[in-house]
Amino acid sequence: MNMTLKIIAFVLILIGAVINYGAGLIAIIMNLAEKTDAKEAEELSGEELERYKQTKAIARVKIIGLLIMLPGVFLVFYSFRNM
Repeated sequence: MNMTLKIIAFVLILIGAVINYGAGLIAIIMNLAEKTDAKEAEELSGEELERYKQTKAIARVKIIGLLIMLPGVFLVFYSFRNM
């Protein structure tokens, strides 16, 4: 059981890290900047608005990667606490 938890933990950490480090590429491939709502940035010009949308899309992907990685980190703490 303990070994299974360790494997699941490291897989979750690995998947979350890959998503986090590849956030820029994921945002470009999935065209997330075009799907991002930027109502709060009405005063920005065309190029600045596109850069803002791209940054916002990358930040959202990074948050998702963190949310996937976090349970893995908790599982590592739990499975290695009795060593």
